Amino acid sequence: MQRHPTAAAVRDGVEIARLSEVDRVLVDMALALGAEERQYPALIARQTLEQGEYPLAFPHLIFAAASALCPERYSRSLLEPDNLTRPCWCLSPAVCYHAYAEIAERTLSAPIVLTALGRCFRNEATVQDGIRQVEFEMREIVFAGPSAWVEAMAVEAERRLDKILRFAGLQGDWEVAEDPFFLPTAGGKAMLQRLLQCKREYRVAEPPGLALASINRHGAFFGQRFEIRDGMEEPAHTACLAVGLDRWLTCLDELPLVESCHVLDD
Repeated sequence: MQRHPTAAAVRDGVEIARLSEVDRVLVDMALALGAEERQYPALIARQTLEQGEYPLAFPHLIFAAASALCPERYSRSLLEPDNLTRPCWCLSPAVCYHAYAEIAERTLSAPIVLTALGRCFRNEATVQDGIRQVEFEMREIVFAGPSAWVEAMAVEAERRLDKILRFAGLQGDWEVAEDPFFLPTAGGKAMLQRLLQCKREYRVAEPPGLALASINRHGAFFGQRFEIRDGMEEPAHTACLAVGLDRWLTCLDELPLVESCHVLDD
C-alpha cells in the first residue's frame, strides 16, 4: 500500500512530552520578560497578510484556504481550481502577524509583550522531517513599543535564550541573516537588513547551519502598516523572537534535565 505523505513528522508520546517541556521553558522565559500569553488560530485573514506585505515578500510560501463553489460536483473534480472560491483566509505562515492584527489601530499606553505557540504553514520547495516542514510549530515572543525599549528587550531576549540553548547543549552561534519580511531578490532591502543586523539566527553545527531561533527587528514597519502607535503617538517599533520547536526536537537527545527557573536565574 502506498504511504500517504504528511506535512510534518508524526510524533509519539515521548516526543510530545519533549516538545511540551521545551515550550514550557520558553513560556517561562517569555513570562519573565513580562509577556501576556495568547492562543491564535491556525487561519489568518488574507487581509492581515496583505496589510503586513507578506505576499510581496514571500508569495511562494503562502497557503490559501478555499471552499468549493459547487459542493455537489463529482468528488474527483471537487477541488479543481475552477471550483474553488476566492480565498479570504490563509494558513498562518508565522505567529507574529496575529499579534500585529490584535493591537492594530491602537495607541499603546505602555509597551506590550505577547507570546504564543502556533502552527505555521509554508509551501516549501523541499521538505525534511524536523528540518524543513510544510507544517511546523513555532513559539514567538513579540515586542511593541518605543524604539529604545524594543531594542533593549530584543537584546535581553537573545541573552536569555542563548543561556537556555547552551544549557541544553545546543551549541551554536548567532549569525546575521536577511530579514524575513523582504525577498532575498530585493537586493537593496536585503543588503540593508544585513548591514543593520535586523535579523540574527542561532545556527548549530549539526545539522550544519540549522537555525533553531531568530531575533527579528522590524523598526517601525509594522507599526506603520498596522497603525500601532506608542505612548508618544509615534509609529510603534516591533521585534520578535521566533523559535522552531520541531528543529529543537531534532537536535535534543533527551528532555532538558533542568527546571526552567534554574536556567533563567541570573
